[in-house]
Amino acid sequence: MTPETFRLVADPFPDPALLVTAAGEVVAANRSATELLRRVQGGLPGRHLAELTATPPEDVAAFLRSCSRTSGKVPGVLTVVAADGSPAAYRAEGSLVRPGVEAGVALVLVRLVPKEAAVGRFLALNQRVEELSREVARRKQAEADLRAERERLRVTLSSIGDAVIATDTGGVLTFLNPVAEALTGWRLAEAVGRPHGEVFVAVDEYTREPRPAPLDRVFREGVVVGLANHTVLVSRDGSERPVDDSAAPIRDADGRVVGAILVFRDVTERRRMEMEMRDRAERLAEANRHKDDFLAMLAHELRNPLAPALNGLYLLRLGGADPATSERALGMMERQLRHMARLVDDLLDVSRLARGKFRVERERVDLAALARTAAEDRRPAAERAGVGLTVSVPEAPLWVDGDSTRLVQVVGNLLDNALKFNEPGGTADVSVSADGAEGVVRVRDTGVGIDSDLLPLLFEPFRQADRSLDRSKGGLGLGLALARGLVELHGGRVEAHSRGPGTGSEFVVRLPLAPPGAGRPPVAPTPGPDRHVRVLVVEDNQDAADSLATLLELLGYEVTVAYTGPDGVRRAEEWAPDVVVSDIGLPGLDGYGVATAIRRHPALSGVTLVALTGYGSEGDRRRAEASGFDHVLVKPAGPDALRGVLRRRGGPS
Repeated sequence: MTPETFRLVADPFPDPALLVTAAGEVVAANRSATELLRRVQGGLPGRHLAELTATPPEDVAAFLRSCSRTSGKVPGVLTVVAADGSPAAYRAEGSLVRPGVEAGVALVLVRLVPKEAAVGRFLALNQRVEELSREVARRKQAEADLRAERERLRVTLSSIGDAVIATDTGGVLTFLNPVAEALTGWRLAEAVGRPHGEVFVAVDEYTREPRPAPLDRVFREGVVVGLANHTVLVSRDGSERPVDDSAAPIRDADGRVVGAILVFRDVTERRRMEMEMRDRAERLAEANRHKDDFLAMLAHELRNPLAPALNGLYLLRLGGADPATSERALGMMERQLRHMARLVDDLLDVSRLARGKFRVERERVDLAALARTAAEDRRPAAERAGVGLTVSVPEAPLWVDGDSTRLVQVVGNLLDNALKFNEPGGTADVSVSADGAEGVVRVRDTGVGIDSDLLPLLFEPFRQADRSLDRSKGGLGLGLALARGLVELHGGRVEAHSRGPGTGSEFVVRLPLAPPGAGRPPVAPTPGPDRHVRVLVVEDNQDAADSLATLLELLGYEVTVAYTGPDGVRRAEEWAPDVVVSDIGLPGLDGYGVATAIRRHPALSGVTLVALTGYGSEGDRRRAEASGFDHVLVKPAGPDALRGVLRRRGGPS
């Protein structure tokens, strides 16, 4: 580089610049350097750099040696005496511009920058570098945050229980979470890039017409679309399931719609529960209607026997009736009261069966003998109804393990039903046979038959075949329900058959036969010797107490009465009865307390305690027995039931 070329190039520089040899001789200087060093006489070229500075010559030489070894920029510090005579430190930047091997003399470009300016420039540069670094870091962090947010969103949408589909503004699918994959049958890799209507295929549950996807309205109106009803999603494999779906737009920071999201869920279980709730509500409404019908029926059935019973009482009170008329009135009153007692017993039995509180006393009994007994008990009723009753049972016993009283009740209920729904001149047949390991009782009749729609419901409580307003057949519709419940308690089953109205009906009871040789029939207890038995009646209802005392006296017992619990205990201690017949609901001390007090008295250890109560549940029976009662009779207990208990004390037969 020639001095002319240097000046041409370096004169525009704002900083002083010198072209020097490696030995330090100034070859050329630019305008800024000349102005800085204009005090130098004779000009700058030819002078030594060390002469132009206040820097020690050895330091200048060392700086130039460093510069001559590399073409890179070498920093240094030179102190220059300015034109006004003041020294000033300058940052020197030296670089080799012509190596010595090329022209024999190495040339070095030395640029002088005032130290204050250099520091300012350096600080400005550092500040700019720092700003750039912060911006780069901010952008990197923003990108990292965006990636993390996208990942959190992906993980969140993948883990929620609802199905999620995301699309761009054109409705092209961009995301599908695992639940959506399972419901639609599409994998994410297959679905991305496809129109959302190809993946989410929905039809109306009832019309089967294609249902527009909620995303269409989202793109059209830019609004959130609520849940649609009666939507069925058709999966890729053709399977269908009801879904609820909703959609919303995805907006950027400026509020522009950049996509949409579709959320849907399988509501199969909810629909099933809704259907069950509707069915349950319908069943409850039906049960409520049956309840209302039953209450009306119960009122009718209870009023019916009250009328003739009251008539009989009026007739007897008049006193002018002859003995035959009085006897007929008494018989009529007894039948009606027994009918009312049976209605109440049936209600209690059905309630205990429904709550699983019914208990049967099993023993080895002859099914044929039971059926014969039940039929003979109904023969007078059959004769009054003009219905022929036939019985066909084997001579040899058919042993079953069961409660004889309850099994007689089963056959009796079926016979009552056959007589009730028969016409004069009709027939009712009872037969018993063995069928493998089962004993079979069949009750056939030639009566009105059973409608096909009623046949499946026949054994439900309160169901009546007689639906006429006058209810000429009567009853509460409990007999067949009781029969089924009692048979099932014995491990058997009962069936009803009919070809329709006017064809009669057949009821079949099947009970498991007892294993051969499993035991012998029970032997009836032999009554003890007759003697005078003292009976204490404890009852707060004076009419009930006095009438029971009168009845027992007519049967040959010695009787006394107490009307409260404490009086009953005192009377027992004073009178020492053989039998105490006590109500449970008593003033002052209830029947349980009476029994407990009597059992604690040493002199009354042998007394027989009989609870006569309207509380007939299994829990009431257990509590009575735990209190010390030997027997529990449910009101109204007839004379036969009382005599059966009292005979065990050796009383009158």
